[in-house]
Amino acid sequence: MTNEQRSKLDSYDRVAVFNTSHVTGLAGILDYAGEKGKFDGAVAAIIAAANAQQEDTAGNSSNSSFRKTAMTKAVIKFAKRGTVKAKIAGNLVLSAQLDQPASYIFSAPKTIAIQRATDMRTAMNDNLALLTNITAADIAQIDAAIASFNSVKDNAVVAQQTKKATGTDAMPASIILADAAVENMYDLVFSYFEDSNPAMVDEMALAKQILNTGIRHTSLNITVLDFITNLPIEGANVKDMSKNTDFVTDHDGIAHIPKHKAGHFHFTASAANKTPVEIAIDIKQGMKNEVMVKLSGV
Repeated sequence: MTNEQRSKLDSYDRVAVFNTSHVTGLAGILDYAGEKGKFDGAVAAIIAAANAQQEDTAGNSSNSSFRKTAMTKAVIKFAKRGTVKAKIAGNLVLSAQLDQPASYIFSAPKTIAIQRATDMRTAMNDNLALLTNITAADIAQIDAAIASFNSVKDNAVVAQQTKKATGTDAMPASIILADAAVENMYDLVFSYFEDSNPAMVDEMALAKQILNTGIRHTSLNITVLDFITNLPIEGANVKDMSKNTDFVTDHDGIAHIPKHKAGHFHFTASAANKTPVEIAIDIKQGMKNEVMVKLSGV
């Protein structure tokens, strides 16, 4: 959830307190209950979306990476043994097929990594008579590691897609509905109580004073994603070169800069084990500027 969205929820909370405090007086306003119902429903949807945004998909991603590492180690360990034995036997084709670095598997996209691991496993299994330093039990160990990674490789992507659909994508529409309901409620309160109870009108105005937060300022969100998986990178560094100021991406891969001058500026995005990228951004005045950058492995 962005700072602007948190400010929205703060404003909505104040409006809800106002509704509770003046429930008796508001009951006499025609159409107010209907707008309040729309408001309450929209706020409930926003809170649900915020909770969905906070769903932890890192565990899935970490588990997938752990199992991919285990698969890589299992294949490469036995492939190294096989490489030596194949060279001794003079089978240069087989030795070349097995003589691969760990990055050949681990740095490849998930499906390709599994295919490469499987191909190397098959090459070893088909030549067990020659590769006498590798056993059927070793092949079974490789099979188990490949199956383990294959069973979880898509979990993080599925979880992230669900999180985006029920959280990030769902929130803006609910915010629009809540804002519209608040404006209507205020207009009704104003029309009924401007003369008889101006303090009540002022209280409602105060409750909604940050309703349009973000519109008065020029803000910038830079979303940093992994080039291969398209998943957000939490903890990436975004540097504003004009101010030499650093920002860190949140769980959704977003570096939020609440206020920035308009114009043409340069930023860099970097993360562990990723190639840094420099980006030029034209920041427009009075708007929430959105930019996405993808980082690939080194």
